[in-house]
Amino acid sequence: MKYIKVTWIRVVISLLGGGTVAELLHISTGDPNRPMTTNLSLLYALILYVILSYWVRKSGKSGL
Repeated sequence: MKYIKVTWIRVVISLLGGGTVAELLHISTGDPNRPMTTNLSLLYALILYVILSYWVRKSGKSGL
C-alpha cells in the first residue's frame, strides 16, 4: 500500500490498467481481428487513476 501512495506509480498502474481494459473490451465484443476504430484507453486510465486516488485518500484517513 505504501507504493500506491506515490503519484507516478498510480499513473503507471492506471495506464497499464486502462490499456488492458480497452483491449479486453475490444476482444470480448465481436471479432477480435477487426481493426480498432476508437481507442479509449486514456479515458479508462483516467477513471482508474481517480478510483485509485480516492482509495488511497480514503484509506489514509481511516488509519489503515
